[in-house]
Parts: sequence; structure tokens; C-alpha cells
Amino acid sequence: MELPLYKKHYSSSYKQFDKYFLFIERGLDLLKPKGYFGYIVPSKFTKVGAGKKLRELLVSNKSVEQIISFGANQVFHDKTTYTCLLILKNEEQKELNYLEVDSLKKWKTRKINDEHFDSIKFDELEKNDWILVPSILKPVFNAINKQSKTLECFIGSDNIYNGIQTSANNIYIHSKTKEDKKYIYFSKDSIDWKVEKVLTRPYYKTSSGDDNLNTYRPFSPNTFVIYPYLKTKKGIQFVEIDKLKTNYPNLFSFLNHYKSKLDNSKRDIKPTPETENEWYRFGRHQSLDKCDVPAKIIVGVLAQGNKYAIDYFGTLISSGGTAGYCMITLPDNFPYSIYYIQALLNSKYLEWFSALIGEVFRGGYIARGTKVLKKLPIRIIDFDNKKEKAIHDKIASIQKELINVQGVIDKNKGNNRKLIPLQRQFDSQKNELEQSLNILFNLGESDSLIPLISKLYATN
Repeated sequence: MELPLYKKHYSSSYKQFDKYFLFIERGLDLLKPKGYFGYIVPSKFTKVGAGKKLRELLVSNKSVEQIISFGANQVFHDKTTYTCLLILKNEEQKELNYLEVDSLKKWKTRKINDEHFDSIKFDELEKNDWILVPSILKPVFNAINKQSKTLECFIGSDNIYNGIQTSANNIYIHSKTKEDKKYIYFSKDSIDWKVEKVLTRPYYKTSSGDDNLNTYRPFSPNTFVIYPYLKTKKGIQFVEIDKLKTNYPNLFSFLNHYKSKLDNSKRDIKPTPETENEWYRFGRHQSLDKCDVPAKIIVGVLAQGNKYAIDYFGTLISSGGTAGYCMITLPDNFPYSIYYIQALLNSKYLEWFSALIGEVFRGGYIARGTKVLKKLPIRIIDFDNKKEKAIHDKIASIQKELINVQGVIDKNKGNNRKLIPLQRQFDSQKNELEQSLNILFNLGESDSLIPLISKLYATN
């Protein structure tokens, strides 16, 4: 009953809005001329898609006098929230005064005053996103953008996408016990099963061990997913039940065993099945063809960095808000190396941009979903310029070699005699990569101003 009223009376009730959006809008409506109000609110309204209409409202009437962001500092005891002070005035402001609190202790003891604030003109704020950059870093921010294009402009939005959604991972995803040319074998609920291999695909399940997804580690799938689809001339087609029974009886037997869980009203399948025999379809039809690309970058959505791995196995992964993964593929005949793109994405430069564009959580975890990835700046290379091509090739070569060295390190775990020189080699090459990226962006002394996210969002 409440939702239609909100939609009718509040322009900020957009998409999956938070109720505090409405309180901000209503508070502004109630203010007398030149009146003030201040709220402490979650800071995500400045970045999330649902906050678009609220941001448009605040920009159009230029009512924001001050925002004090607490970053990942926790203001409330035993409550993990990411908050800011929002000060509005019912009078058109010339600019917005912004402060990012790096030390909660200093802020509490009033060791922060007006000169610590940055002034941001309202016409600098995009209506879709507020990228709040401190004035000392604006020249660096602009310099990086000037020599770059967004990842979306480089490769197209269709090449930046989410993973699959089965809506029943515990039934579709398994660790194999063995395999042969025709079948994959596994166990579930103390029953041994085998299914036709042709209707499975490699899958990566989140791991914290040596097979965890990492920019500097050779990537390989660690599980498999049951995949009731076939590639045809018409594209990816669902395997209908008569064909499943006749040609893939083992998989049919397994799926039928769990029919009560799959054919369940709580399991949301979109588009809505047209027949009663589509109960074993995935929950969503997205990204089903992404197992056929020769190479892609798999991205851990919520990460502290080092979560860009290159996959050559046609691996599928799951999407799921900040808990899942997304993927990046490169167009055909694309001149840039996938290792160059990987190195840039993982660099301190793009980590900083990710933090500016995406939500940042305690400990420096950044939510870098497709919305953020599309907007990240990729340094343009003039391949007709020998120096530019050489730095591109060098960055790609070092990045590839770092992955190889880390693979050897993983294989020699526990062997200190081999590990010590290998680790030295890795550290030396990583330092060389950082120097090459420094040369690539050519920011001079300003390069040192770019904050390391792990330090910027270290909580007090």
C-alpha cells in the first residue's frame, strides 16, 4: 500500500530506492527560505543507480551546502554502515563543500576546519553519478581522463557483462570425482551420479585456497555446472525434455530426482516458462554463450584489488550483486593485449577510479560491477608510435610473466630454497610493471598523490 503513494508524491522514489531518499526530499520541501537541515545518511545515494532522481533534484535546485563523507570509518558502534553528513539549505548555493574524513579521531576532536573542505561546482556533477574528487587530485584525475577512453568506449557495453544465474546453484554446480570422454562423475546427498559431459561447462566457485581468483595467478575452473543448453545455428538453445530423456538419460535422471526443488514457485525463472516441462531451465538466460569465447577477464565484484583473472577455459561464473563475478571480453581484431587491459585494471590508477565511481566498504573493498567497469579509463595507445607500442608491449609482457612466475611459486609451496629467488623475481618484475605504468601515464610528481585504496580506507 505504501509504494504507490511514494511513487506518486516523491520524485526520488526511483527503482529500488531507500526510504531515506524520501526523507531528504520531504525535508527539503518543509524548509523555510534560507532554512537549513542536516541528516546523517548512507553515502551510497551519491553513486547507486536508484539515487539518480535524488541526485538530479539536489543538483537542479543547488541546495547542497555541505557533504562530509566518513568513507569506511564506522560512526555507529557495532553497526557496519557507510555514512555521510548531508547539509542542505533552502537557498541556491554557488558550490558544494565536500570533505572526505580519513581520520575519525581528528574529526571528532575538531582538528578539521573549513580549509580542509573542497569546493565542487554543481555543473561539474553529472546527474547520473557524483564523482567527488578533492581539489588537490583534480589535475591528476583530469590528466588520466584526457589520455584515456572508458572501457565501454573501447570494447562496447556488450563485452562487459554479468555471470550466469541458475537460481539453484546447489543442484547445478558440483565438484567432479572423475571424468572420462563421455561422462562427469560426482556425488550429491550421498548418491553417486554421472551425467553427460556435453551438457556441462567448467565453472569457478569462490575459493580462499591456492586456486583463489587473483590477478597474478594462473586461472583454472575448480568445479563444473550442469548446463541444459546446446549451441546451434540459431544460437544457444534449451534442451527440451523429450530430447533430454532420449539423448541424455543420465542427466535427465539426476534433474528429475530434484524436480520438486527445481519445479518450485519460489524458484523465479525469467522469461516465464511457456510450457510445464521447462522446470530445469536456469533462473535467467543471461551470459549462456560466454563459455565459447577464447579468452576473457573474470572480475571479482567486491574486492580489495588483485581480482582480475584471465580465463582460457571457457569458464562460467555466477553473478549476484556484490558477492558474484562479472566478465570482460575483447572484440575481434582488437589491437590491445588482454594482459595490457588486465594490468591497467589492476593498477593503482584504476583502483582509485573504481573507488571514486563505485561503493567502497570497510577495509578498502570496492564494489566494481559492470556499471563501474564500463566507466574506467583505459590509456589510449598510438600503435603507429614506436615508443607507445613498446610501452604497451612491455606492460603486457611483464603482466603475463608475473602470472607465470606466481604459478611456479604456487607449485613450489613449502620449498624455501626455490621460493626465495622466485619471490625476489616476482617482486622485481612487479616493481618494473609499476614503473612502466608510471611512464605510461606520465603524471610526473603528481603520480605520488594518487592514494592507495588500502591506506585511504583503512578504518579507525
